Amino acid sequence: MKKLYFVLIFLIILPVFLKAQEFSSLNKFSDLTEGIWLTEGKWANGESFKQEVDFSWGLNQKIIKVKTYGTINPETKEYGLRNEGIRSYNVKDSVIQFWEFDIYGGVTSGICYFENKNLYYEYDYNDEKLREAWLYVNDNTYNYQIGSLKNGKLDKVYMKSSYYRIKK
Repeated sequence: MKKLYFVLIFLIILPVFLKAQEFSSLNKFSDLTEGIWLTEGKWANGESFKQEVDFSWGLNQKIIKVKTYGTINPETKEYGLRNEGIRSYNVKDSVIQFWEFDIYGGVTSGICYFENKNLYYEYDYNDEKLREAWLYVNDNTYNYQIGSLKNGKLDKVYMKSSYYRIKK
């Protein structure tokens, strides 16, 4: 009888725990949804890099929607909406997954996670494992970098810059 009681309690509490985990994982994006994030920098090869990123809640705060503006034509340097993405907590695997859809028909997907207020994305791109890092400086500034991973450690850095918040 005690086993049955324990199983019933577990079955009642588990969904509540999973919902709380889902909310607390995505809730860390809340600070990023308050404004638009701008950066300008250079890639390691000297090419200019400029982006603005707009995070917003979607689907009753079950997902984070992201719009990224940047160069959409490398020849003319035309600037516009380049990517739209989604961040979602995967209850089954207990990770935040992301998908980025670009104007060229590409899809990049991987995982993202927080360590304190730092946000990391890890994904495969052109046969390479990449990590993007948003490293918290203060409520309105993150240092940003993109680099490759080798054996779980940062190997090469392709770009460094900083993101600054502008109020919407």
